[in-house]
Amino acid sequence: MVRKDEKHLTTDDWPLTTSNGGNLKKTLTLIAILAIASAGCRHTFRGNTGGGSSATRSFHASFDPALAKMPKEKVFQLGEEQFAKKKYQKARQYYSHVYETFPNDPLGRRALLRVADAYYEQGDAGNLVEAQYKYRDFINRYPGSDRADYAMLQIAMCSYKQMERPDRDQQKTREALEKFNDAIKTFPRSPLRKDMDARLQDVLDRMARHDHIIARYYIKRRSFNAAVQRLNGIVETYPNYKERDGVFFDLASSLAGLGRTAEARLYYERVVTEFPQSEYAGKAKQKLGNMKTA
Repeated sequence: MVRKDEKHLTTDDWPLTTSNGGNLKKTLTLIAILAIASAGCRHTFRGNTGGGSSATRSFHASFDPALAKMPKEKVFQLGEEQFAKKKYQKARQYYSHVYETFPNDPLGRRALLRVADAYYEQGDAGNLVEAQYKYRDFINRYPGSDRADYAMLQIAMCSYKQMERPDRDQQKTREALEKFNDAIKTFPRSPLRKDMDARLQDVLDRMARHDHIIARYYIKRRSFNAAVQRLNGIVETYPNYKERDGVFFDLASSLAGLGRTAEARLYYERVVTEFPQSEYAGKAKQKLGNMKTA
């Protein structure tokens, strides 16, 4: 399409040539110029359709002028209602409005935490990454807040929720261990300390169980030296491991497999005396009886 103020190009505007080759060249050039001009007009027309750029349209699509007319408490409550219905994405829209409009207000600070909570509750890996970012953002912005300990606990919980089974890779478990230790070190007197300690022990048990599974694989393969090394590591590193009775029993069995009978007897005896109600206690007594008759 050619604008009205543009002069139409015709063959009369070109100098005459005296050969057929010149006329052909003139015609092809004219066609090319007209095609470019027409394409430019179409592009301009399409670009202006819809009333502005894509960024502007996106802004207008996400901006709800009705929220600006509501009290911040009402908007926050709308977020809470959506959160209770597990409509977390919708809840975040209300929380984000409160936080972005009132970032220094106590309710605005609380809204930023709720944005993070909404990501956390969705639970998949991508949303947990977003939740960690938002909790960290809260701590960076409001380090003196009385909710900073909660935010730091939740950072650790984001890794905790992604831990694999004990027989799988423990990268996320190690991440959780580091983050729980950071939270406890930073807020040793937090009202949330009991929760931090409990979750930390869960993480330690997961890591100990991982090593225990490997040790039992070595025992099955009769690689007793490797098993003893792994089991001793559990005893030293995880003193509160809930399956410590099983570790002692397996350690005694591995030592017996290496012919280290006196050491094996000591660990069987520990199973009997320290864990009399354990499922391993009866087995340990039987092993001790066999050693006496051997």
